[in-house]
Amino acid sequence: MASGAGVKFCAGIDGGQSSTVCVLGDENGTVLARVVGPPADLVGEARASSRQNEALDGVLSAALASAELPPTTALAAVVAGISGYDEGVAPEPALRSAHDRFRAVHDAEIAHAGAFAGGPGIVLIAGTGSVAFGVNEEGTRIRAGGWGYLFGDEGSAFWIAREAIALAMRDHDMNNWQGSLSPRVLAFFGVGSLRVLQHAAAFGEIDRARLASFSTIVLAAARENEPVAVDLRRRAADALASLAHLVHRRLGSSRRLAIAAAGGLFDDGDMLEHWKWAVRAIDRSAALVKPRAEPAMGALRLALDDAGLQAGARALP
Repeated sequence: MASGAGVKFCAGIDGGQSSTVCVLGDENGTVLARVVGPPADLVGEARASSRQNEALDGVLSAALASAELPPTTALAAVVAGISGYDEGVAPEPALRSAHDRFRAVHDAEIAHAGAFAGGPGIVLIAGTGSVAFGVNEEGTRIRAGGWGYLFGDEGSAFWIAREAIALAMRDHDMNNWQGSLSPRVLAFFGVGSLRVLQHAAAFGEIDRARLASFSTIVLAAARENEPVAVDLRRRAADALASLAHLVHRRLGSSRRLAIAAAGGLFDDGDMLEHWKWAVRAIDRSAALVKPRAEPAMGALRLALDDAGLQAGARALP
């Protein structure tokens, strides 16, 4: 149970397209709770949608409860990294939860803070979507990708799933079932035909997160050396490697910057390895590192900094 008169608490939130993660910590950098809730992005939602605010307040309330703190506890600072968020363009979140300071940023920023703890480097994020973000020694910040599932997100989980399903549909048109992913598509979504799947997706009965989750089946098929799946994995790895190198080139760093991979797509170890090979195919001496911490922890680090609790931020992984 968290306690202590006068103790300050901060929270970091990773608001993604598939889920929202909140980490609650005290002024000393001790993590008191980690909770997971529904997506917080507004992709496909009306600007006035309450979904984002409800998701953020929901995980904050759950984190306070998990830490056995009163629901009225005023947090010294909250930082939320939200998928696709751009200040001045996207709707500004409004928290009901008690807080002294609140800041919303693009989720790439908290992923970088988690991966490099404020130091220089490039983080490549591949989950439902994809984006790369880097900071050099001079503090120059560059972001590339992250244009969303309609216009970009090459190499992401959604991209892999969409390409696989589209190929299955082309095979259907050509009456070509040999080597097709169609049986896996139908089995995964529990539908009797690709036409049924098409209409279910068009009417929102299958959401983006569910469609993106089919990428796990594609990657499993790649491990079984299914040719179509192997080619999709290669194309995804190449696209993600190119995105990371694009940021490196634009930063024009005087020295080689470390590159870290983050995001749920890399939970698949083979995908991670193929991405590493693709990165080194472009630059054999690329410096690849593991992120120091998850994005939600990066958000907590930024929140502690915002609250003037730098000692607590330094105590985090």
